[in-house]
Amino acid sequence: MTYTYNFPESVEQMLSGYGVDDLKVIGSYLFVTLKNSRVSPSGLDIPGSATKLPTRKADLIAWIRSCLMDEPLLRYVYDLMNDLEKAALQETVHESGSYDPERFNAKYGNVPNTSIGDQYSRRRADRHEPFQFPVLGLFITAQGMMPKDLRQLLGKFVHKPAEVKVRSIGSLPETVYLGKRGMEGNVPLVQHNTEQAAANDLMAILQLVDMGKIGVSPKTGRPTPTAVRQIRMVLSNGDFYPEGMEGEKYDIQLGDAGIRPFAWTLLLQAAGLVRINGGKLELSRNGKTALNKPAPETLKRIWERWLKYKDFHEMSRIEIIKGQKSKKRPLYVAESSRNSIADALSELEEGVWIEIDVFFDFLIAKGHKFDILRDGGWALYLGSPQYGSLGYNHVTWNHINGRFARAFLLEFAATLGVIDVALIPPWGALDDIGDLWGVDDVTCLSRYDGLYALRLNSLGAWILDQKEEYTPEFRDQATLKILPNLEITSLAATDNKPDELFLERFCDRKSDRIWEIRMAKLLQAIEEGIDINSIVAFLEARSLEPFPQSVKMFFDDMGNRVSLIQDAGEARLVNCTNKAMAQLIANDPRLKGICMLAGEQYVVVPRGSETRFRRELRNLGYVLNIQTSQGIR
Repeated sequence: MTYTYNFPESVEQMLSGYGVDDLKVIGSYLFVTLKNSRVSPSGLDIPGSATKLPTRKADLIAWIRSCLMDEPLLRYVYDLMNDLEKAALQETVHESGSYDPERFNAKYGNVPNTSIGDQYSRRRADRHEPFQFPVLGLFITAQGMMPKDLRQLLGKFVHKPAEVKVRSIGSLPETVYLGKRGMEGNVPLVQHNTEQAAANDLMAILQLVDMGKIGVSPKTGRPTPTAVRQIRMVLSNGDFYPEGMEGEKYDIQLGDAGIRPFAWTLLLQAAGLVRINGGKLELSRNGKTALNKPAPETLKRIWERWLKYKDFHEMSRIEIIKGQKSKKRPLYVAESSRNSIADALSELEEGVWIEIDVFFDFLIAKGHKFDILRDGGWALYLGSPQYGSLGYNHVTWNHINGRFARAFLLEFAATLGVIDVALIPPWGALDDIGDLWGVDDVTCLSRYDGLYALRLNSLGAWILDQKEEYTPEFRDQATLKILPNLEITSLAATDNKPDELFLERFCDRKSDRIWEIRMAKLLQAIEEGIDINSIVAFLEARSLEPFPQSVKMFFDDMGNRVSLIQDAGEARLVNCTNKAMAQLIANDPRLKGICMLAGEQYVVVPRGSETRFRRELRNLGYVLNIQTSQGIR
């Protein structure tokens, strides 16, 4: 159940919510403070001792209110506060008048005592030691709210809070120590720079789709094992973890689909670049356009579409957490949580490494905390619905929401090149599962637990609208030498899978680095929808020198050949039993504009004119006999 509390309009309204015992503690503290400060609020009767303060609740509230609405006394109290208490007051006064201890702790790493009812603080206050008194309790209710009149008065002299700062990593360590019992020791930390990889992988996988090589489940859209193998072969830097790397038999597994191969098939579907046709992905009109557009533009489109995508939830990839498909609908849709993470990423400094736990603190401190749980986690469980429920108090934000964030960041943000990541193996990477029920046989909760650190890169800063222009850190260089005999030699120092896949669409491969343009394959590629101008532009952009004259003439001739024959669309071929009937139809005033002769006994009717043709044919006194008619393309 969610409770809603209203801001108290005044100090008097706040104090009326306290019991008499709490009011006496407050009064005693203020009495000692008045004596020490020698401040005399106007019109306030200060007794000789704290025992002589008003005893009636209404009178005591009025006396305390006079103290709290006196600016000189408030300044004195503020000066007595320690740095943590001052920071809490600053956050409350200048951040909408409410105090969020979790957000405060994420920013400052600790929280001050604010509870007037705390027995330890009360005993200290009774001995007149004001510095032990929870002084913030004078200004903030138990629900973390400050009266409006008090906030206005404090705003005159309480400084604005410090900006949220991120504790960055100067340089990544080579290894990370794991302290999990039985797994103690150092493990290697592997850095993945994703900017160029994302651009290359996108173009390579679009080529695979165009070649009909990506099979998926018609129901879920998830890749088949064969499709995963095809994608792995073209990934420029491979998957985030090596193929075949797995945990122990009963531990969490990376899975056959891996991370990047799985992500790409869903990302392309979410962006509308592909559609499922007969168990395979095929390019949509936008997908065909993307083949000829700069990869960064398409990556940005995919990112924006993924943030809104509702047909997939990252929590479904945390398979050990059961109950996700319960009729109780325990999870909110992922859209708002993805956007909260994206908002936090957009406020990071470009090029700076931060540990993932530090990023989570930053996310919360900046006010982007999210919660994907609809019912507090009671319907979700590990092992047993009764004993392993994730609604118990010992289950933290990081157990569920943190795993969602790790999945989103590694599987989708890093795959799209928005962030660079540093990874350790997921097994034993986190030490937060020891108190959970039903995890005796596992050492992690997800394949994403090894996400150790992240860095917003240049591409990500542009995608997240930190800057108006994107200048990649890598450059496409002249990597091909095109010879007069139509042979193409690769000069690249490393393999370029997208380029190689595209060359194979219209060339025969003669060796590891030599291709030969073949007319038949070129014509087939054009027939499959590849524009000849895009092929020429591709070669020109990568050619070390201008085309040799023979190559230029070849492509000019091919361009002319392509333009000579055009697809006019589908039509129906009508067979007439004799030449006279064909002539009658083709020359009829009502029919001659919607059909044409084909030989002596055939009439061709364009598909778009077929209904009108049938109607006018009936008006002429004839009918099209479907049983003996036949259609062509």
